[in-house]
Amino acid sequence: MAKCLVIGGSGYIGRELVRQLAARGDEVFVFGRSERPQDMPGEWLQGDITQANTIEAALGDLKFDIIHHVASLPGDTGDPLQMVTVNLLGLTHLLIYARATEVKRFVLSSSISAYEWYPATKFAAPDYMPVDEEHPSRPKDIYASTKRIQEILAMTFYHQYGLAVTALRLTAVVGPGGRGGGRGWREFAEMLAAGEAVQIPHFSLDELCHYVDLRDVARMHIVAGEHPKASGEVFNCCGPGPTRGSEFAAIIQGVTPGIQVNTGFPWSMAQGGEIEFDMSKAKRLLDFAPIYSLQDTIQSIKDWIDGGGLEEDRSQSDRAYSSGVRG
Repeated sequence: MAKCLVIGGSGYIGRELVRQLAARGDEVFVFGRSERPQDMPGEWLQGDITQANTIEAALGDLKFDIIHHVASLPGDTGDPLQMVTVNLLGLTHLLIYARATEVKRFVLSSSISAYEWYPATKFAAPDYMPVDEEHPSRPKDIYASTKRIQEILAMTFYHQYGLAVTALRLTAVVGPGGRGGGRGWREFAEMLAAGEAVQIPHFSLDELCHYVDLRDVARMHIVAGEHPKASGEVFNCCGPGPTRGSEFAAIIQGVTPGIQVNTGFPWSMAQGGEIEFDMSKAKRLLDFAPIYSLQDTIQSIKDWIDGGGLEEDRSQSDRAYSSGVRG
């Protein structure tokens, strides 16, 4: 049993990670800036990652085996100073804490945007596909740049100070209960629940894009927190394979027969082109592979809807980039 701290544990990815850690029997502490959410397992620690004094007050003399850092702004807020303050200063505060308390492993949720791909910027075809971790990184917007700099900061603490860090580059994360970076999937769920028409995040039925199930992201965080070969490494984190818009449409129509599927959703990663990522490094070094297909993921969203999830979680929906870190 490990003693784990999840930074940003009330967010989209954080909640699933906390759930899986608690289900394993780990001792879980959750750090967030809001009040404790309902049904949140573990011990709640309240503070603001951008304020070192609140981190010190919340964490005190606590020491952890593993820190999972999943607290970042979910996209470009339009305020570069805010982006740097939350994504970079906030991370640096926690890296300093991890070093001082001799944490055994620090796992960072980064993004494939660190390469350069972010829906708000013009799409550039990859140098090669599938994109592996050796592909050049050429971020061209503030969000993507902060994610790449997060990785550089983390690896600097690894090389200079000996802090065991791992960074995971997440593709588009899909699952129920969307908020923060997953808020678009809440809108998707609302359209799916209405049963008339739904837009998928593809500019065309030919577009090839890559997703990852929320549950696989949490699984990989846990593996990266424990495996000795994960230290000092950056890994892609994506689903078993890429998906064309036509395949996505067929999945939806299989789950909700008769629904109309439209393309043109504004946050498409490939923006009408093709992008695919490689997970062989994780398999080779960590013996980790994703297990949830997009079919599994969309079914999980439908099951969540049918179980009343939309209504239960509506009050906690996060639709705005500018609302800051959730958790």
